[in-house]
Amino acid sequence: MKRTCLSVLLACLTTVLAIAPGADALPAAGRSAIFGGGPFYEDGQAAMDIVRASGFTTVMLWSIHVHTNGDLYYNDHLVVSGGRYVGDAGWPARLRTLKQAPTSVNRIEVSVGAWGTPDWEAIDDLITRDGTGSGTILYRNFAALRTATGADAINSDDESHYDVDSTVAFARMANAMGYGHFTLAPYTAVSYWQGVTNNLGSLVDRVYLQAYAGGSGNNPASWAQSLGRPIDPGLWSRHGSGCAEGSSPTQVGNQMRSWHGSSGIPGGFMWLYDDIKRCSSSGTAADYARAINTATSS
Repeated sequence: MKRTCLSVLLACLTTVLAIAPGADALPAAGRSAIFGGGPFYEDGQAAMDIVRASGFTTVMLWSIHVHTNGDLYYNDHLVVSGGRYVGDAGWPARLRTLKQAPTSVNRIEVSVGAWGTPDWEAIDDLITRDGTGSGTILYRNFAALRTATGADAINSDDESHYDVDSTVAFARMANAMGYGHFTLAPYTAVSYWQGVTNNLGSLVDRVYLQAYAGGSGNNPASWAQSLGRPIDPGLWSRHGSGCAEGSSPTQVGNQMRSWHGSSGIPGGFMWLYDDIKRCSSSGTAADYARAINTATSS
């Protein structure tokens, strides 16, 4: 009996040590996504390890830009051209570590578009010119991007073009090449997003509603009613001069908890890892992930 108790105590101690502060995070209870730009490409393995241990469950690679010839850029870096991955040779291997246990990450998405960029216009033009067959440059390049990133989904951050037909055609093309889902990141133009979701049905499994900047004041409940599906709203972390703008982890937790109670949100997201890194004294990635996961896990 004494030996059995001792064995149990040792097992418990091993478990405690495995999840002690500083260890990699175990899978999180809530649902949380983190949008990130340059650091996810430029900061090497260090950025991957920070996110793996943070508690965030989804990593959003923001943003893929589509040029008129079909070339794909990750922000300012050319990553796919002529149907081949041509970016940093080490990036695909680093991205694969995001899901390697122990980790909180179980999903990777590539986000296409941004404010002030003509990415969805370029997609529309390429589809009009070439179609969506497997031999087209658009198909071949996004297939190469999927192989390189291991992305589970494509996220649309269309903030200007708002053409339902080309968006639907692109989403179905992406699904045919292996992207499991197509997600949305709206802040306005609800009728456009209604058209997309009505056409794509269950292929759209998440809606990341921007509730900051131009989307300040957006109500997850009204968007859920309009789009007929749950909403994962997002907030902007501390940023700006002196890191005085945006939301602290405490404020994020309070707001997410309020939305969870009033709108039944299943999760939320943070914009932007780049700012969290710069303003880490105001809250780390782990602090923000904990705020969202705790608020949305009940």
